[in-house]
Amino acid sequence: MNRKTLIATHGNLAEGFLSALNIIVGPDDSLKALNCYTTEGFDIEKVLDAFFEKLGDGDELFVFTDLLGGSVNNAFIKRLEKHSFHLITNTSLGLLMDYSLMKPDAETLKQKLGSGEFSAVYCNDLIEQMMNEDDDL
Repeated sequence: MNRKTLIATHGNLAEGFLSALNIIVGPDDSLKALNCYTTEGFDIEKVLDAFFEKLGDGDELFVFTDLLGGSVNNAFIKRLEKHSFHLITNTSLGLLMDYSLMKPDAETLKQKLGSGEFSAVYCNDLIEQMMNEDDDL
């Protein structure tokens, strides 16, 4: 299998994620960015049709989108009926770093996502909790 990864977001966030990944974990030619709606007349349906036409039979595709229920994610959801690929949303830089470094299979990735490892964290409460734990020692 030839693993391919696409980060697709509203605006230039996808390219921003890719830029940060190149700095932190190094370049990866299998990782591509799709910035959506950055030009007038952007047609996500046409762009995705062309993208999926270029995929080969031996390609395993992982797609990371920015927002569950957003137009970018919804456009990929429609394609799940015709194409076999892995779709992950509410993407974060931490998740993308882990994915890039560990290259997990789909089952391992699902387990990591289910564990809440990549959920947002309210740091104020986390710091307070850690300080209270230190006081208890």
